Amino acid sequence: MSKFAKHGTKYILKDGTIAPSVTTYINELGWNKQTLINWAKRLTFSGLDADKVLQDAAETGTLLHLMIEGAIKGFDVDTKDFSRNQEKQALKAFVGYTNWVKKVDFKALASEVVVIDEEQRVGGTIDCIGRMGDDLVVCDWKSSKYGPYKEHIIQIAQYVHMYEKAQPKANVAYGMILRFGKEDGKFHQHKIKREKINAGVEVFKHLVALRNLKSKV
Repeated sequence: MSKFAKHGTKYILKDGTIAPSVTTYINELGWNKQTLINWAKRLTFSGLDADKVLQDAAETGTLLHLMIEGAIKGFDVDTKDFSRNQEKQALKAFVGYTNWVKKVDFKALASEVVVIDEEQRVGGTIDCIGRMGDDLVVCDWKSSKYGPYKEHIIQIAQYVHMYEKAQPKANVAYGMILRFGKEDGKFHQHKIKREKINAGVEVFKHLVALRNLKSKV
């Protein structure tokens, strides 16, 4: 599978409308805007193109997601559309994933699970649903060096909410945000407990309401 298979996912509502993604709503928060601006300034001062660095990181993250999906579903990943450096970094991060799976004995049940909420008119794609022991968990893979940020928690909280809404018999124990190091191949596990999931769901409800109000201005 090539990287292009990962792009352009559309969430179609029953009335044929294309729904915005969960991340589209969250990105409008702008909570980390100043952090990103300062980061871009530092790169520019160092003589680097911030846009290209950001795009390169995004491509590496895409390849990492493909590698994990391939490991779960059993297909080969075509890396020809990625640079050698992107492949090298994604492979290091993938080592972090494999080490984590072995350490916690994670059992993947499904990956790249599309969920749509007709009431909120929003869609999203869950990276993975699996089990850690007897616990059912919703996982989100990250290749970022830092985090998780509040936006990440809101994202996975909404995914848990949408999945449980679509599968009423499912009882998700908690969310799990995994960061896999592109430089060192280490993993960082962040358990998102129900208290924060509930708070994140409430935040997302307000984001939907605010976006709907803004469309009337």
